[in-house]
Amino acid sequence: MLRPFSLWPRQLGNQCLLMLVGGVLVGLLAPTAALALRPLGLAFLQASQIVVMPFLICELIVGFGGLGRGSLGNLLRSGVLVLLLTWLLGGLLVVVLPQFLPPLTYSGFFHAGLFLQPQGTDLLRTYLPDNIFGALATDNFPAVVLFSAVLGILLQGLEARQELLRVLEVARQLFGRLNSLMARAVPYGIFALSAVTFATLDFTQLVKIQAFLLLCLISLVVLSVVLTGLVLALTPLSAAGIWRIVRGPLALTASSGNLLIALPLLVQSLRQELSGLPGQADRADDLVAELAPLISLGYSLPTLGQVATLIFLPFAAWYVDRPMGMGTTARMLLTAIPASVAGVKSVVRQELQRQELPLQLLKLIYLNGDWLYRFEKVLSLEGLVLLALLVSFASARSLRLRPLRLLLTAVLAIALAAALGAAAKATLATTLQGTYTNDRRLLALQPLLPGPAPVVLLNPSPEPVTLQAIRQRRVLRAGVRSDGLPWAYRNASGRPVGFDIDLAEGLARSLGVRLQLVEQPLAELERLLDRGAIDLALGGIQSSPQRAIRHHISMGYESVHLALVVPDGKVGLIQNLASTPLARPLRIAVADPQLITPSLTDRMATELGAGTGRLRLQLVPIASKRMFFTATGQRGFDALLTTAEGGSAWAVLHPRTTLLASFGDRLTSELVLLVGGDDPALHAYVDAWIAQEQGRGLMGSLFEHWIDLDADPNRRDGVRNRPEPSL
Repeated sequence: MLRPFSLWPRQLGNQCLLMLVGGVLVGLLAPTAALALRPLGLAFLQASQIVVMPFLICELIVGFGGLGRGSLGNLLRSGVLVLLLTWLLGGLLVVVLPQFLPPLTYSGFFHAGLFLQPQGTDLLRTYLPDNIFGALATDNFPAVVLFSAVLGILLQGLEARQELLRVLEVARQLFGRLNSLMARAVPYGIFALSAVTFATLDFTQLVKIQAFLLLCLISLVVLSVVLTGLVLALTPLSAAGIWRIVRGPLALTASSGNLLIALPLLVQSLRQELSGLPGQADRADDLVAELAPLISLGYSLPTLGQVATLIFLPFAAWYVDRPMGMGTTARMLLTAIPASVAGVKSVVRQELQRQELPLQLLKLIYLNGDWLYRFEKVLSLEGLVLLALLVSFASARSLRLRPLRLLLTAVLAIALAAALGAAAKATLATTLQGTYTNDRRLLALQPLLPGPAPVVLLNPSPEPVTLQAIRQRRVLRAGVRSDGLPWAYRNASGRPVGFDIDLAEGLARSLGVRLQLVEQPLAELERLLDRGAIDLALGGIQSSPQRAIRHHISMGYESVHLALVVPDGKVGLIQNLASTPLARPLRIAVADPQLITPSLTDRMATELGAGTGRLRLQLVPIASKRMFFTATGQRGFDALLTTAEGGSAWAVLHPRTTLLASFGDRLTSELVLLVGGDDPALHAYVDAWIAQEQGRGLMGSLFEHWIDLDADPNRRDGVRNRPEPSL
């Protein structure tokens, strides 16, 4: 007869695995009931967080304080080597795996993140905060570990260190007992956390970034094989022994997404396995002595998981059709790995800005944070196990080199990476075909101000241009640029739409008249304005002194930033002008000749050449922006000078080009209306109406509708959620 709970596993690791499976099943099959477990999961996380920090502080001080000077030197040397090895393994996959991603068509809409400047991570403040108690309160683990490790090392030089060590050993045992008590609750915490996680799981998130998930899964498989192979080839441990070490901490880390609370359990598992290792009884004390300090130090430095998570950056570049080459990715790792201790979001934000990638790509982290963090923490756990085992066996002089196993591990890892990468590339190439829709989104836009489509005039006749004449004929004749996208253009149904057309419609309604349009190039619009054939001209027209002499210019209704639209094949050329100057002049097309001035040419040359003075620049006038997007224009010019707000729409319509905000927010201009005639009343009315509508929010609404199509009132950390095709 079975006694109650006789089927309950006796080993903690098996209990954790059993409860993990149970929590997943409850979360999937009974999500409503699983949500009731949320308070239990939160209570477990909070209690674990309270226990872990003092436990590891005592372990660090006692561990380092009890080591001899020779042991400390060996520990640090072998630890640094193993850490560098894990960074190298993670970095190799970050560099190589994204090369399996298939070609992708993409161009994104305007976003304010184009003008943000890169902000590096303050590593000095991370490791050396103003107040160590503040670091404890904010869970600044690197600072606490460094402080505790230094205390332990300094303790070695005190003559009476044994007296303090005896006291600390008692505290260490006390916290050890507290940790053992918490360990009994671990399986139940895993059950609650996994149940809540799967009850709230949104499977559509997995579809949105399937390419990134595939990269993460391949990285996890390959690195797990490599790390296991290294342990089997260099230590006396068996595969079963490795599994006994990782099963409990792995279940806790995967279910909670929190590696910190699993560290005491990992230390306990390592001690149990190494203490009972056959043939190592005489070295057991040496094997387990440095485990807690090693684990703590390894956790406070960039971990394998944090390095592997940097694969998000080449994925993000590919996502926006700006793939990073292997060399660029490798150089990125030099700055990203040291900064990764500040967290995934911080380092990704830093490197997105360094690589001039849209900051809104951060939303992919927010949307899929649970999966990303679990991937990071699980790989970090595996890296810490490798660090602890190799360094411990090296200190005990128990490493055993098995060349054949190392060779088999390398061959298996390479074969797995190649096979899985090729399979992922073929799958993605099929599923991503035809998923680019931003051009269709742009052409599907309808006017923000509802009403009948304005009449388009072909041959307008000259008429008086005064406020009274416009009201008498009950028609406002507005000339719009034929290359005025997105300020004025025709949508998929052929209707004239755009920011400025809505603006003109609003002005016409204010005057109580109907709107009629004339579509012509900018130069022709100015001639029509001189003849009195139109009342005003608009369509993304920038203010200039030459224009102010010839026409009345309204007050500015929208601030814009000068930028470049560049063929994809020439993006690298533009971005590297400072380090790799051209032997020829850089040719930039300009559709508005009045923008070409010696001062602008000199300023652009300085900006693009990073002040080197070696860049020769030619601004070449063209009749229409459309000319740049022809085959002849792409060959003859290196870039098109436009605005970031308008150029993004051209890049969306022509996704083989890229918008580069090379000047940041340092070169700005104002969009204006050109008002015909000499009637002061008309000029005053237009200016007053613009000022009124700016105050009432019309310009902001038009901007979000026509320019910033990804604007979302539900924002996190300034990043707008973008409904983009499933990748």
